[in-house]
Amino acid sequence: MKFRCDRDALSEALQTVQRGVSSRPGIPALTGVLLDGAADGQLTMTTTDLEVSARLTIDVQVTEPGVALIPARLLTDTVKSLSDAPVDVETDQSQARIRCAAYEGSLRLLPAEDFPGLQEPGGTRVEADAGAFAEAVSQVARAASRDEARPVLTGVLVEVSREGCVLVATDSYRLAVRDLVASADGEAKAIVPERAFSEAGRAAAGDEKGKVEILVDDAQVSFRAGGLTLTSRLIEGEFPNYRQLLPDTHESRLTVSRQQLLDAVRRVGLLARDTTPVRLEFNALGVKLSSSSPDLGQAVETVEARYEGDDLTVAFNPQYLIDGLTAAVGESVRLDVRDGLKPGVVHGESDGFTYLVMPVRLPAAVV
Repeated sequence: MKFRCDRDALSEALQTVQRGVSSRPGIPALTGVLLDGAADGQLTMTTTDLEVSARLTIDVQVTEPGVALIPARLLTDTVKSLSDAPVDVETDQSQARIRCAAYEGSLRLLPAEDFPGLQEPGGTRVEADAGAFAEAVSQVARAASRDEARPVLTGVLVEVSREGCVLVATDSYRLAVRDLVASADGEAKAIVPERAFSEAGRAAAGDEKGKVEILVDDAQVSFRAGGLTLTSRLIEGEFPNYRQLLPDTHESRLTVSRQQLLDAVRRVGLLARDTTPVRLEFNALGVKLSSSSPDLGQAVETVEARYEGDDLTVAFNPQYLIDGLTAAVGESVRLDVRDGLKPGVVHGESDGFTYLVMPVRLPAAVV
């Protein structure tokens, strides 16, 4: 194989497909990037760790078609370090020779026949605006669990219907739900690993004025955005019935500046450690936040806001509340609360995103 490519274009493409490179080099071939140069001037780059694969095609000047498997990180770092000039790559049976301006180097190849064959994307097709998809991913993925003991909670549920798409994640302490406007040619349901889902969101963010295409079948899901195709195996299992957790009504509601409340939770939450929550006392003037630690001290801050309902005190894990307020969109947010035992619900100015956070039970007052 022999081709020439612009240094910046090649470097950017290699950094993009590196998302699929295995970080556990048990199988040497999985540490490589498969380069396939076609006679029509297309260079296809593929990486995989057997769970997530990345494929990207760019235009280059191919003078000799061929296939080569090159150590991905070494090739990426080499190309990134080159001067701003065309890069010439030529491979034989054992090595890849790289030339750029005054630089000449060679990298030993990995056996291309050891690289696993990948299933072509197929199944139910969904299309959405890339920018909206990227925003939805950033809102929902943060609620996925990191605990491998319950694999289904480490993924994001994707529910597809002809009316659109619903994205859901929960770690059993909070729940994020986002309705995404999309067109689909059928119905599907899949649990996508959070890592693949987040990588697809990052790819879509780079092409936010374009479209993202999602293909879902029984075994895998593929995302196409900005020229990149990311394919991931699905997580098997039954996702919890999240709809029964969504309250139909609210008893009390705080309408407040999103940034003011977010800043206050961050400040007061600095003194919350481990299992120590932040207390929120709701009244007609707004909300008073407080936290205390015997070892660190205490903090109190009041945020003026509009509150509808009876005076109420609820405690939350500050980081979970911060995540919900960060994910919400708009100048103001609504925080619906019922009592100290039922989840609080965060809504931004759009009805498309809902974030539930479970309260922390406060000790009973000593009489």
